[in-house]
Amino acid sequence: MKVLLTTLNARYTHSSLALAYLRESCKDEKWILECREFTINDRLASILANIYRIRPAVLCFSCYIWNIQQVLELCNDYKQVDPDCIIVLGGPEVSYDSENIMTAHTAIDIIISGEGEHTLKVLLHHLYSGRDHTRIKGLTCRCCDNITHNEPAVLIDDLSCIPSPYQGDMSFYYHKMVYYETSRGCPFNCSYCISSTFRGVRYFPMDRVKQDLRALIKHGINKIKFVDRTFNSNEKRCLDLMKFILDEMGEKRETSFHFEVCVDLFSDETLNFLKDIPKGIFDFEIGVQSTCPASLQAVNRRMNWDKLVINTRKIQSYRNIHLHLDLIAGLPFEDYKRFGQSFDDVYRLNPDVIQLGFLKLLKGSEIYIQRDRHRYRYQTLAPYEVLSNAYLTYDDLIMLHDIEDLVEKYYNTCLVQHTFQYIADNIYNGSAFSLLEEYALFWRNHDLYDKPHRRENLYISLSQFIKQNHQEFGAAVNELLKYDYLLNNRVYKVPEQLESYYPAEAQEYLNSILKDDDFLREYVPEMRGKSLREIKKYAYLEYLKINPLDPRAGLHIIPVLFLYNQQDHKCYRNILLDTGVK
Repeated sequence: MKVLLTTLNARYTHSSLALAYLRESCKDEKWILECREFTINDRLASILANIYRIRPAVLCFSCYIWNIQQVLELCNDYKQVDPDCIIVLGGPEVSYDSENIMTAHTAIDIIISGEGEHTLKVLLHHLYSGRDHTRIKGLTCRCCDNITHNEPAVLIDDLSCIPSPYQGDMSFYYHKMVYYETSRGCPFNCSYCISSTFRGVRYFPMDRVKQDLRALIKHGINKIKFVDRTFNSNEKRCLDLMKFILDEMGEKRETSFHFEVCVDLFSDETLNFLKDIPKGIFDFEIGVQSTCPASLQAVNRRMNWDKLVINTRKIQSYRNIHLHLDLIAGLPFEDYKRFGQSFDDVYRLNPDVIQLGFLKLLKGSEIYIQRDRHRYRYQTLAPYEVLSNAYLTYDDLIMLHDIEDLVEKYYNTCLVQHTFQYIADNIYNGSAFSLLEEYALFWRNHDLYDKPHRRENLYISLSQFIKQNHQEFGAAVNELLKYDYLLNNRVYKVPEQLESYYPAEAQEYLNSILKDDDFLREYVPEMRGKSLREIKKYAYLEYLKINPLDPRAGLHIIPVLFLYNQQDHKCYRNILLDTGVK
């Protein structure tokens, strides 16, 4: 009997933790077990052909909101070319509506609800031996045109009995993001989350977790993303694992680690420890979701906002940990204006990334069950995103999607970091949301959302927006855009629309400072000993009519020297020069 475990990941660089668990849990000499991972961007005809070449007797798909439509299409098509194949589905997207899914899609023979490591292995033993499998707990089965829905399988209480997913051949995971969990469940009960369907947290044994992490670090995995719902739910355990990671890595820091944390739970001990973390190793994702007390209460989310602000700013001051703060639009009691306040509250914390997400009415979640209470309208197909509720109209959500697009293009890329902050502070009284709202209208009115954009066009359109709507700030914004452009692009000039200023004496001045050994010794010692011609390959001088580090000081000419790496030509340093030119 040949068994194929497969799924469609959201991206090529992603990997499937579920398949890794099932592969190790279901190994047996009785059958041949294969594992294949595809992506939602692959051609379905190509995936279908690849599955057919394997010709599995049992075909198992892991299903999520991002792949369910493609999976169902593959099931329906594959059953036509191989009617005898037993098709099994599992995963969160099919666990809570299994009977309706099987009624609508006759190609599906079995659905496994809940944790699948034990249930799938029991099922495979029954299928291999020809025994009746229709009474196995956790299954919904098709038999003689009838659908049988069995009682749920019990949760796996002792997680140590699940074989480790990451102790074998690691070659598949090179250049991919590896997902890892040290626990299952969540101490909270947020009504929009599937984790709210069962209570409590179960932990994998520490020795097992450390052994797995040691193997992943040893093999030079690029990025490990922990999928624990709250990694610091047990602070002692959290600290122990972070210290272990640092000790295990030593000076060889090839791997970075992403954690979902509740930063308001951090103690002074943890904060003091984080202060000394080497830069670029840890990423923290902090689920703020909303700063509206009524909304948080409605979805059973506990958060100490004041403590979150204090701890986030403290970590921000360390400048060593990448901070990613999440918001969810569409929560109960939060209308458009109040969501704007939540956005600005998060913006003022100056995170590296603001994720503006949208509520999804996930099957099985409490908010899905109570959807009529707040008059939710949502997509009929996955990902079931909110379309309106009693507090937000569809018009509101369209605008928020437009704003989200600009957040991704401008804020999260840091392409215009200095310009964005200047505009928000000086034109919009510190409200980034108001800036994005007005700029989104500009983009929509000029049909910019429906066109592809080169990176330089993002700078040009922002300049045009300010000149059209806030002319008195146009000169300052133009200079800051030039500064941001030269910091973030592998070029040695600015777009002509940004009105470069380059006086006649510029080349002579550039030559003089690059030939000055005292200047090189103080500012760019790595360039000493190189010829002027060689240095100029990686140096660019631009005259700004504003001090980019103190734009409120007013307009005056400052030459700025930009230095670029020899390998990738990215700007790694800029020096504001004082020439006395006014």
